[in-house]
Amino acid sequence: MNLTKTKLLAYPLLISALFSACSSATPKGQQESLPEFPSLVIEPSKTAIAVEYPAILQGEETVEIRSKVDGYIEKVYVTEGSRVTKGQPLFKIDANSFQQDMNSKQAAVLAAEADLETASIQAERTKTLVDKKIVNDFEATAARNVVRVKKAALLQAKANLSAAKSNLAFTHIVSPINGVVGSLPYKVGSLVSSSAEIPLSSIANTNRIYAFFSLSQQQLAAFLNKYNGNQTSDKFKNMPEVSLVLADGTEYPTKGKIETLSGVLNASTGAANFKAVFPNPQGKLWSGSSAVLRIPTLLNAAILVPKSATFELQGKHFVFTIDPKDTVHHTAIEVLDAGTEKDFIVSTGLKSGDKIVTEGLDNLKDGMKIKSAAATK
Repeated sequence: MNLTKTKLLAYPLLISALFSACSSATPKGQQESLPEFPSLVIEPSKTAIAVEYPAILQGEETVEIRSKVDGYIEKVYVTEGSRVTKGQPLFKIDANSFQQDMNSKQAAVLAAEADLETASIQAERTKTLVDKKIVNDFEATAARNVVRVKKAALLQAKANLSAAKSNLAFTHIVSPINGVVGSLPYKVGSLVSSSAEIPLSSIANTNRIYAFFSLSQQQLAAFLNKYNGNQTSDKFKNMPEVSLVLADGTEYPTKGKIETLSGVLNASTGAANFKAVFPNPQGKLWSGSSAVLRIPTLLNAAILVPKSATFELQGKHFVFTIDPKDTVHHTAIEVLDAGTEKDFIVSTGLKSGDKIVTEGLDNLKDGMKIKSAAATK
């Protein structure tokens, strides 16, 4: 009887021991089954980046070619994109009517000269008669006045002739500078006018190319404060050389330099306009084209995040941060426009010492517990 009671008492103790053993083993089993993800501890570092700005290219001189007279184009001496020198013929306007006008004005000058000569002879004769007291002084005064009138008529005739010669000369349109010919919207036979909105063409001197880009009023101070110097001109001297990325994605082989800043903000946009200058001896850069200006910048304490460690949601960037209890949280971050090929530069949302998940983001959920691997990058 005592043996039976002993066995009955032993069973509950055994069951309780087994339950306790199982209970103590469960958390360990759960811990071992947590998924493992690679992670990265954020550490600010010095980083060289290239900040990019859209730019418009212009030659150092760009001159619109317009006709100063009305008429039909008789000849076009150049083609689009051809190089011309100062004084080289570009267009010829039909000069027939202008030649006739000049001939008429020359005839008017000859007639005015003859009238003046006749009036001068008459004035001398009248003076002689006055000296002999044959006629009174009034006749002499009248004769002198006629001479003055004829002189004025001659001057007017010569002025008309000069204008006619100029109009005739304007029918031969030449290049005012050395440069490259732009588009040619008018062909032989086209009627052109001095008041036409569209010019005959344009000539661009592209030995040096100006790259114009803009910064907002908010960006301006931050941009200039990066460089040493009390005056803006001093800051330009301390700015690094800049590079140019062309429309086809290639980088122009020669570096340029930022030279000037407009003294007045654009009234409509509130932006400040900068000008960078690039040498263009081989004519590879075209006036009027677009490009991207790259300005190298050194950040002393940049927070870099691998692009693979981020995801986008409704236009915003997020990462999964890991708290001290190995729980992940999706965290919004703001990134700079500039960055490296593999990394984003974070402006807000992360700080030194934060830990983030770098891979496998599709398998994570907010509040999920994980097992993080040793910090890697």
